[in-house]
Amino acid sequence: MTTSRPGAAVWLDIPEDCRMSGEFTGDHDLHIVFGDVKDGVEMLFERPALERFVKLATELLTLPIPVDPGEDLPRLRVPAV
Repeated sequence: MTTSRPGAAVWLDIPEDCRMSGEFTGDHDLHIVFGDVKDGVEMLFERPALERFVKLATELLTLPIPVDPGEDLPRLRVPAV
């Protein structure tokens, strides 16, 4: 089975007070903008990919963060479909 790769690799730091907006495209993909439309960062998700991303984020947020900074931090992976 081959899997599709994302269109770009990015490291994006999104602060707590970052402006976020989203809309559907004509193809029913989801267009998400972090920051202002004119100079922000745009992401385009196919709906099933965004559903998997939200599930991963939700599961990560339920994991406890170790008090000891020497302990490994939680890591989850969602298999490709």
